[in-house]
Amino acid sequence: MEDRTEFGDHSIGATAFTGHGRPARTFERGRVCAEAGCNTKLSIYNDSDHCCLHANGGAPRLRGRKIA
Repeated sequence: MEDRTEFGDHSIGATAFTGHGRPARTFERGRVCAEAGCNTKLSIYNDSDHCCLHANGGAPRLRGRKIA
């Protein structure tokens, strides 16, 4: 932060968040869901072999408690 009071400005200056840093992990392009008969193309950001419809849907935890 920088002090701007000497210029008559009482706001706080800061640097903008740019989002720079480690890039997102990517996977091979052109992959298709492994489920028989499903031709859904998978995102390069999806680390699974299946699309969202055929992914193993484990039970999520809410506030530290297992639902299933």
